[in-house]
Amino acid sequence: MLMRMPFAFWHAAAGLAEVLPQPPLTRNQVELMQIDTTAAESRPGFRALGISPRSLEDELEAMLKHGKTQQA
Repeated sequence: MLMRMPFAFWHAAAGLAEVLPQPPLTRNQVELMQIDTTAAESRPGFRALGISPRSLEDELEAMLKHGKTQQA
């Protein structure tokens, strides 16, 4: 079940949690939750930035090939 919680609550909870040795939540994380980081059609994407996305497997293969040519 999801419930809406005000950010004031999360800031207070994070402030209390930060006294723990390994806090499960920090105030910095709460600040990041308040920023919209989802993709939107109205925002520039890969094409506008000149980036061609590819799979992790393709990227690793390219890195390995590049490493072999550097060693030769």
